[in-house]
Amino acid sequence: MLFFHNPSEELFHIPTETAIISLFTKKKLFMKKFLLSLTLLSGFVAAKAQFPTTTTPAANCSVFRNFNLFNENFSTPSIYSDDNDVSLFYNFAEGALVENSGLSGPRSGSVISPTYLNSLDNEVTVGFYYEAPLGTQYRIRVVSALNNPTLEILATTANGPMYTTLPSAPGATFSSGFICVRLQDLDLEPNAQIRFEVTYRYFGFTGTRPFLFDDVSLTVVGGPLPVDFLGFIAREQNDGSTKLLWDVAHEVNVKGYNVETSVDGRSFTSIGFVPATGSNVYSFPYAQKIAGTRFFRVKSIDLDNSFKSSGIIKIKGQSESVSSIQLYPVPAISQVYVQHDKVSNNAMISVLSPDGKIIKQVRPVSNSFQTQLNVSELKAGVYFVRYDNGEGKVETIKMVKN
Repeated sequence: MLFFHNPSEELFHIPTETAIISLFTKKKLFMKKFLLSLTLLSGFVAAKAQFPTTTTPAANCSVFRNFNLFNENFSTPSIYSDDNDVSLFYNFAEGALVENSGLSGPRSGSVISPTYLNSLDNEVTVGFYYEAPLGTQYRIRVVSALNNPTLEILATTANGPMYTTLPSAPGATFSSGFICVRLQDLDLEPNAQIRFEVTYRYFGFTGTRPFLFDDVSLTVVGGPLPVDFLGFIAREQNDGSTKLLWDVAHEVNVKGYNVETSVDGRSFTSIGFVPATGSNVYSFPYAQKIAGTRFFRVKSIDLDNSFKSSGIIKIKGQSESVSSIQLYPVPAISQVYVQHDKVSNNAMISVLSPDGKIIKQVRPVSNSFQTQLNVSELKAGVYFVRYDNGEGKVETIKMVKN
């Protein structure tokens, strides 16, 4: 089960056509309506369920971004990937994003695109050129860019944690070629703000050939949307410290980033400054072990001293004796943050109706402390949020929606 998408359309409403609709289009609309009806009958009563992704080879990939002059605002690494990923950096000589860690052992690397508008109904086509060691696996994910942080996965080539091995020619000493695939999913709505993440994963120990990512093909509208903060997350480190990560787009006339913290979520103080370097991804180490509850945010400071703030993330320290699951703001209006323990790979957050029916499910990002839920489509009333940490611990808390 993947992340759930929040629909902007009523489930049983199909717009009136003013022109003759082809039989194929009628059939497509009918099937979509029929599938949504089945979802309601199975208990998802207030939100459209996450549908599985169908992945098929495609032949219509044309290069959309060639990286010949700059990184095209693709972030490397993706802040949504594993904390141990190696980085891919822009290489002008190669005209590509290249991993140059020099490691010969297991490693993985991710890149994520800036925000684009989806131009098709219930599908996207993704293509890219690759070079990697033999046996390298890949995964493509389409991520919603509506929320901050943008954690909702709408479609994936794997429909889960599984990866696909990159093709290689017989007798080749490394994998190279062009991937061109079509992802069909009812959660991919036209004009939705989306981002694309491509991840390489390699387990071998022979050879040191780097990952290379180039010549992207995407069925999207125009250039990147004019956004600043694309995401802001926190990860607990093995030594008890906290690593804050954020990625940005269109970094123009930015002096740097002021990292701030608070104990009440209202009065913030500065704890550090990260100079702007033209990168897409930044991080800040918070060395102190967190006791109680602490809030963090980042401000981008422009050359003229104007600023823009990221969203606020909340971290609960281990010394806090209350339940590990908390909600804010209370009551909820359109967005609600679920505060929880450090997430394992199998954790799941569910929103339930008073009679126990599952309305919405979200799989939180591994190693994160909080998850943002879009509840704007829910009717006013009382709901319950259930957090299953994937290791046998399940907690439930009441949520009031205005």
